[in-house]
Amino acid sequence: MKFTVKIANVNIGIVSFFDEVYNLCRDYLTGENPDFFVETKAEDIAFEREKSRREAEYEHRPFSDFPDSYLETLSVYRKISTKLLDFDAFLMHGAVIGKEGFAYMFTAPSGVGKTTHTNLWMKAFPDAFMINGDKPILRFDNKQVYACGTPWAGKEGLNRNISLPLKAVCILARGEKNEITPVGFNNIYPLLIGQTYRPKSADGMVKTMELIKKLGETVKFYVLKCNLDPDAAKVAFEGMNE
Repeated sequence: MKFTVKIANVNIGIVSFFDEVYNLCRDYLTGENPDFFVETKAEDIAFEREKSRREAEYEHRPFSDFPDSYLETLSVYRKISTKLLDFDAFLMHGAVIGKEGFAYMFTAPSGVGKTTHTNLWMKAFPDAFMINGDKPILRFDNKQVYACGTPWAGKEGLNRNISLPLKAVCILARGEKNEITPVGFNNIYPLLIGQTYRPKSADGMVKTMELIKKLGETVKFYVLKCNLDPDAAKVAFEGMNE
């Protein structure tokens, strides 16, 4: 199967074995000419299966042998994320919310509560919406960085085919009360590296590090200590718009 999608304002041709990739990307289809192509091979699917097995072993959980069609979706996004580095774009794990023409990104290690916090935004602000719930693309255009929706959006699959200027990046942490404070980029640089997809190639790694540092020069960063109180969303929004 061969088709083209537009992600982060880049036209991407995809050649896949299974319909699952096409169905996943349905809202991002375009008839424009591709800027580049990605194509999966049998060894790519085998790589994703082995990676999944090793991760389950490392995390001491049962291994789920996913079907080839699902593993192909992972392989396709891995290839896309690697190629997008050539367009000053990279994948960072996190949840991105759109509100009043800007994007707000929340990132944290697994289990801290990104989904819970973003749900509070949905309840607190009728105009807020999810751009991507797990794997957005951040792309630089001149001096502005945009948070871009992608079909790859975690278990809930919450995403929208839209790109908005990124207002701030917020690191989530659990706390007894809701409070948000600015934080210097150097203090959270290691965490951001851990939340970013990094290709194994030397050139890809260097480019990724350059883009992370550029992000540090472009947007503000905050740490939000929060509980499950609905006021957490208002505290976060007001703090990032002082």
